[in-house]
Amino acid sequence: MPVVLKKILALVIGLVICVSTVALLEQLNHSLFIPTSASTADSHDPSVATAFMKNLPVAAYLMVLFAWLAGTALGIAAASVLIKRVSRLFVPVITGVMLLSTIANFYLLPHPTWLMIAAVVLIPVTGFGTGWLLHRRFKVPVTPDT
Repeated sequence: MPVVLKKILALVIGLVICVSTVALLEQLNHSLFIPTSASTADSHDPSVATAFMKNLPVAAYLMVLFAWLAGTALGIAAASVLIKRVSRLFVPVITGVMLLSTIANFYLLPHPTWLMIAAVVLIPVTGFGTGWLLHRRFKVPVTPDT
C-alpha cells in the first residue's frame, strides 16, 4: 500500500477514535451527572437547555474537558501508532478538528467562560504535546507531508 494512502487511512482512523473517545466519555458523563427526568425534558427548547446547563456541577464540565483532551490525544496517538511514526499531518488536523468542533459546541450550548478558555488553550497544548511525546517515543524524524 502506498505511504500516502496509509497516512490518509491512519488519519481517518485517528479522527474516528478521537470522536469515539469523546462520545464514550460524554455518554459516561451523562450517566453520572444527568438525572433521567432531565433527559426526558424538552431538550430541543433552548431555554430549557440553558437553564439545565447553568445548574450542572463543575465536575460535569471537568469531565467534558477531559473527554475533549483525551479524544485529541488518543486520536493522534492511534494515527501515529498505525504508521509507526508521527506525521506532520496528524497533529494539526486532529487538533484542529477537535478545536473547531469544541468552538462550534460553544455556540450551540452555553458553557462557563472558564471552560471555554481552558478548552481553547488546552486542546492545542494537548495535541502538540502528544505529537512531541510520540516523536520522542518513535525516535525517528517527523515524516514530510508527501
